Amino acid sequence: MCRQLVNGHKAYQVALRQCGANGNCALQVMRNWSWDLAQIEKSLRVPIKMSSLQQFAGKTYIQDGSKTVPLLERLKQGMDLFPLPRLALKNGNELIWGFQPHNAQVQSLIILNHQGDVQVMGLVDNLYLGMSGGQSPAGLDPEARLSLLIRNPAALSENLPAIHAWAAASLLGFNQTCPGKDQQACQAGMAQTLPIKAYNLNCKVKPQGNILVDHCTLPLPSVKNDVSPGLFWQ
Repeated sequence: MCRQLVNGHKAYQVALRQCGANGNCALQVMRNWSWDLAQIEKSLRVPIKMSSLQQFAGKTYIQDGSKTVPLLERLKQGMDLFPLPRLALKNGNELIWGFQPHNAQVQSLIILNHQGDVQVMGLVDNLYLGMSGGQSPAGLDPEARLSLLIRNPAALSENLPAIHAWAAASLLGFNQTCPGKDQQACQAGMAQTLPIKAYNLNCKVKPQGNILVDHCTLPLPSVKNDVSPGLFWQ
C-alpha cells in the first residue's frame, strides 16, 4: 500500500508538470489524485461488521434513564452519523465514534482490531462540551457517564489511554490544536476526573436477567496518559 501511494504520487507530479499553465488540466489532475487517495483511504479502513457488533453485545441490556434497552440499540443511537469519525491507534486498533443527530450529548464509541473484531464498546452521556473554554467547571453534569463494555479485561488497559484522551476531547468539543495553541485547554481536559466505568460483559448478572449491574464493574487500571486530545477531530 505504501508503494502504491509513492508510485501514485509520482504519477500525479508528472501529470501536473505536463499541464504547464493549463489551469483546467491541473484541476482535473488534482481531482483524479484526490479520488485515488479517497479510494486508498477507504481500502485501509477497518470494516464495521454488524455480525461482530451483535456477537460482542449478545443479549445484554442496559439501564438508560428510566428505560431498559438492548446494548446494541443504545450503541447505534449514539452513532447515527455518516461518515463516522475514526482514529487509528498506536496498538493497531481503531477508535470510531459518533453522536445522536441534534443531540451531541448522546455519544457512542467502538474500538475494533485490524480484522474488525470489537474490543471495546462505549456509551457516553452528558459529557460533550462539559468544559467551557478549557476551564474546569465547578462539576460535570451529575448525569455524565462513560460506560465501557468489554469481554477481555486486557482490552481495557490496552485502550484506556486513547479512551481517556477521547473523553477529554469530547469535554472540550473536539477539534483542539494540541500541542499548539490549545495546549492549556487539553491539559485541563486530561486532568479532569472523568466518570468512566468499565463493565465485563462475561459477568453473570443474575438475578436481574441480562441487565448490567454494578457487580459486573471492573477496576480501571492505572495507565500512562500518553495520547493527546488533539488527535480527535470531527
